[in-house]
Amino acid sequence: MRGHWGAIAKSNFSGLRFREPVYRSVRELVMSYFEAYINLRGERTLRAYSRPVNLARFDRSHRGWMTSEADLWWIAEHLVGVRHTRLLTSAMTRSLSRVDRRSLDAGLVGYRAH
Repeated sequence: MRGHWGAIAKSNFSGLRFREPVYRSVRELVMSYFEAYINLRGERTLRAYSRPVNLARFDRSHRGWMTSEADLWWIAEHLVGVRHTRLLTSAMTRSLSRVDRRSLDAGLVGYRAH
């Protein structure tokens, strides 16, 4: 929006939600998710990002992906194949600390295991 990036999102982790379009670059937007991008073991897991993918490409396939109750793994498979840019060096990755229990619990507020 007017040269700035934001995001819509759905996640079981409370910190991985919507972002207002106030970020100057895609990388800056991605980094706004870094602290909250964790797994259930409390490990920080955000390592790379891709250029934005125009989801309209999936509208053309007539699969009804926006309203489908079926699994949408074919979209995830497409995203895996998109070129990604690394965020961290190997040294940075090795030195990452685990998330403390309180932060992990906060991230899981409202979490529903499937």
